[in-house]
Amino acid sequence: MSANSVIDEIRDSLNGRPGQPIVFGVCRALADKFNKEPWVFRLAALVLTLFWTLPAIAAYIILGFALNDTEDRTRRFFSGLAIIIREGVDKLSESLRDMFGPERV
Repeated sequence: MSANSVIDEIRDSLNGRPGQPIVFGVCRALADKFNKEPWVFRLAALVLTLFWTLPAIAAYIILGFALNDTEDRTRRFFSGLAIIIREGVDKLSESLRDMFGPERV
C-alpha cells in the first residue's frame, strides 16, 4: 500500500457523505470559508482532540455557535440534548420516588 493510497483512504473517510455534516458541520464550514477540502479540517480536529481533548471539544462547540452555517444545527442539537436530559432526570426522580417514597395503601 503506497503513501498516496493511504492518504486517499483517509481523505475519503473524512469527507463524509455529500452535503451531510458529520457532527455540526464546523469543518465543512471552515473548509468553505478558507477554500480548502473538509478532510483537512476534520483530520486537524481529530489530531487536536487526541492531544487536547477538552480545549478541542470546547473550540468545536464555540465554532458551532459562532459560524453562520452551523449555528442553527448546533442550537437544535443542544436543545434536543436538553430535552433528553430533562426526560432522563424526570424518569430517574420518578423511579427514586417509587423506590423510596411512602408506601401506597
